[in-house]
Amino acid sequence: MHPHGPALRHGGGTPVARTGANRRWMSRREIHAQTGTLPDRRPAGRAAISAPYQSRCRLLPPYLQTCLLPFGASGKALHRMGEFLTYFADLRRDAGRQLPFAALLVALGALLEGIGVLAILPFAAVITGTADTQLSRDLLGWMSQFGIDSEWSRAIALVGAFLTLLAIRGVVIWQRDTRLLSLGLGYVDRWRSKLFRAIGAADWPTVSALRRTDIEHAVTNDVARLSAGTDQLLRAGAAAAMVLVQLGIVALLSPLLLVLVGVLMGTALLFTLPLLRKANLLGERITHSGRRIHGVLGDFMASQKLARLNNAEGDFLSRFDSAVSDVRGHQLAFQKSQITARLVFQFAAGVVVLTALLVGFFVLQTPLSVLAVTMVVLARLVGPIQMIAQTGQAIANALPAYGALRGLYADLLAAAECPTARPVEAAQIGGPARLSLTDAGFTYQGQSRPVLHSVSLKIEPGEIIALSGRSGAGKTTLLDILSGLLLPSSGELEIDGALVDSEAAMRGWRSQLAYLPQDPFLFDAPLRENLVWSADNPTDEQVWHALELAGAAEFVRASRGGLETRSGERGQAFSGGERQRLCIARALLRNPRLMILDEATSALDARLENDILTRLSAMRDRFSILYVTHRRDAMIHADRVLSLEEGRIVSQ
Repeated sequence: MHPHGPALRHGGGTPVARTGANRRWMSRREIHAQTGTLPDRRPAGRAAISAPYQSRCRLLPPYLQTCLLPFGASGKALHRMGEFLTYFADLRRDAGRQLPFAALLVALGALLEGIGVLAILPFAAVITGTADTQLSRDLLGWMSQFGIDSEWSRAIALVGAFLTLLAIRGVVIWQRDTRLLSLGLGYVDRWRSKLFRAIGAADWPTVSALRRTDIEHAVTNDVARLSAGTDQLLRAGAAAAMVLVQLGIVALLSPLLLVLVGVLMGTALLFTLPLLRKANLLGERITHSGRRIHGVLGDFMASQKLARLNNAEGDFLSRFDSAVSDVRGHQLAFQKSQITARLVFQFAAGVVVLTALLVGFFVLQTPLSVLAVTMVVLARLVGPIQMIAQTGQAIANALPAYGALRGLYADLLAAAECPTARPVEAAQIGGPARLSLTDAGFTYQGQSRPVLHSVSLKIEPGEIIALSGRSGAGKTTLLDILSGLLLPSSGELEIDGALVDSEAAMRGWRSQLAYLPQDPFLFDAPLRENLVWSADNPTDEQVWHALELAGAAEFVRASRGGLETRSGERGQAFSGGERQRLCIARALLRNPRLMILDEATSALDARLENDILTRLSAMRDRFSILYVTHRRDAMIHADRVLSLEEGRIVSQ
């Protein structure tokens, strides 16, 4: 008995993966329990959080968990915080060895910024002739030791030192910003890359169950939102370092003012916490509406001809406008919340600065020069702290996109095939293949009714088999098993006496066959690229020979660019019959041991179909042939005709 493919999204099934020699199915939750990298993104209720999230949320201080309680259900609040910690850990892990150097640049930039602010005190002391702080007195004494005694010489020395400091700071800030930008871009690019690779590595049932437009939305829109959030997070890290240094300056100048400023700013930030929940909710809605836009657009482009013939453009337009309106509304609501937070924070910052000024001057009797520098520091703190607050909103808004990406990646990773096939060994086997399928049954995950029932068939080397049957009889599933895309739920598939019972064996077998679907597909690229992409570096002579065999050489030569002619999107530069012949030529260039044609000649007229099948039959010494057809005239080329009804072979 063999497993029958990964779980599809039927009836709330959980994606699963094959592991170990016993080929037991492992759930995604089990995978995460072992790796800690793929937490379940679907909590069971308001207070239900998956165990991995709970373990991450325990990292939060108890007082912070308590602070989150008034702003929503504790489960959801901690769930969001757990999502953020997962995201932050992912970013930190991706940065690797680059992170310490980037952190050093961030700290150095903040330190130079603080030194620049502190330089105001000795500069003011030189101008006013008074040194009312210990720092100013120490600096003036040090300058006197080097003979810098006059006001002009001190001013020139300080100006020179200040400009040098600015130059050094500029170099450090440039290095810091470019390094952070590189980290952010590298992170999101690697997300795109690993999603693309995961799609290619996932087994066929999982990939075929995914909606193409959802994949496109994830790789474009969701990744773009993650990129924007990551950029803001990294910039907020630099801002946080600057805030710490500036607060350190305030502590150095007046510790009591630091306490006052800390209390007031902490209170102001506390009032922004409810906005994080709203930003996260709007982010979820933006993700959902964005998928709707991609879905409507994909359906519209795929059914252009039918939509025009039925005058149904208006229906697509109304659906598209509705989805766009939803996204615009959610984005506008998010921007309004950010504007509100910015205005509230600016007002609160004004209150903080004025309060600090009045308390410092009238209550603490702080020296005027110290108070002036403190006001400069506080004014410079407003921007970074505001950025940190708004970054919190931006991250909360982007977390649903990150969750969608991580969930998709988890599904694909759980269904990944074993990447180890043996293409070198497979390439050494030549000649037509011998296939034997014995008592094969197949049931899709989440369904109780089998698609195939005890199907047995043999294809001898060089034999030509025609397969017919009504729609829904199980022909596609049978072809998927014979071509190594699916393992049968029961029974066995043997190729030349070797059992195909693992992903490695399936991949090895797929490298030895050619499959032509009913719908021919060409890339928007030159014909040469379309023809050779799945072959082993064929020569132009071999390409033209394959075109001759497929009956395509004549119209390719007649085209303006020959092999350099672009095929257009999905091959629209050629007719349906021409596309079929080009795809047959591409299949021949693979030097297959089995040729499978899934109604691949259906778009051809009877004369051309007969001509191509005759040519392919003449090459039976190179490969066996299995083709699906409903035409009686096409069946005369077959050695045997199999009829499939309700998942059973009823005649052969």
